[in-house]
Amino acid sequence: METSYFLGANTASGFLSLYDGFCRGEGDYLHIVKGGPGTGKSGFMRAIGREAVRRGMDVEYVRCSGDPASLDGVYLPALHMGWCDGTAPHVAEPGIFGVDSDYVNLGTFCRTPLSSADTDRARALTAAYKEKYTQAYALLAAAKSTESALAPQELGEKEVLRAGAALCALVERLPAGESPRLRRRFAGAVSCEGVLEDRSSYELCKLVYLCEDGCALAAGALGAACEAALARGHRVILCLSPADGVTPDALVLPDASAAFVRAMPLSSYEHVRRIPLDRLCGDMAAVKERRRAVRAARREGARYLSAGCETLREAKALHDELEAVYRPYMDFAALDALTAKEIARIFS
Repeated sequence: METSYFLGANTASGFLSLYDGFCRGEGDYLHIVKGGPGTGKSGFMRAIGREAVRRGMDVEYVRCSGDPASLDGVYLPALHMGWCDGTAPHVAEPGIFGVDSDYVNLGTFCRTPLSSADTDRARALTAAYKEKYTQAYALLAAAKSTESALAPQELGEKEVLRAGAALCALVERLPAGESPRLRRRFAGAVSCEGVLEDRSSYELCKLVYLCEDGCALAAGALGAACEAALARGHRVILCLSPADGVTPDALVLPDASAAFVRAMPLSSYEHVRRIPLDRLCGDMAAVKERRRAVRAARREGARYLSAGCETLREAKALHDELEAVYRPYMDFAALDALTAKEIARIFS
């Protein structure tokens, strides 16, 4: 089985990273891939994942929030091995070198230093794409500020507690787990391709609860359900909102093949059990008013969000140009030989 998710997020607060939890479990070994733009880091990791799939193994892919078509990591659960891009903005270093992690330096196949003309070009493109990211984060901050200003006040504590209790009751009905562990990830991204959702973390679960959330109750309820699941011994995957990096969007319990997913009304999910959290508010006239206010706030914020995504597209175009500067300096035949040697070592 192949699954994918994000461990980085472009948010109103800038870039947020969850890479400190990647391939850091008991018995895991992490290979940190280093190298400059265009040196083949994503292709190297994709080749490893492709070979694992060919051999019938489960594979987890970490997608790049800057370029969702590119990889920032791959993990093979059966072997407790992982590889991740350890360059900025998610710089990674070994915990204990040679014990739980090491380096794979693809930069050794790049002839450096660059020529004088390419040095100037690389400097200009690097500064330009970083400036685009600064502009994008400012637009995402404006989107969040607009939504916060227009959204109504939080509902009363009673309604929030009711929503949490409803989800906790469903968790209690599931068989208890035996090894509690919390993993966090982003099940989507604010990216150059727009706002993406990656459902592969939970779409194969046999039981999916869709928490209809027109009144913004699900975030707190999912947090309560997460605590209840850990208390019952479950392995828990907590999927956070890619827009702010904080709000829970989904809760996945792999051992129970169950998931709780936050969604606004009218989301196109099939074969799920719907949990109408809004009905817990009691006063349906107030619920309808709040729904209208929440939708209006999100529509206004979406204007800035769209502009932020467009700026991220411009940043990616500049980064693509930067990678093209480096490619003529790469010995890709040597990289291919290393890739083949690494695959032979992994699966020997």
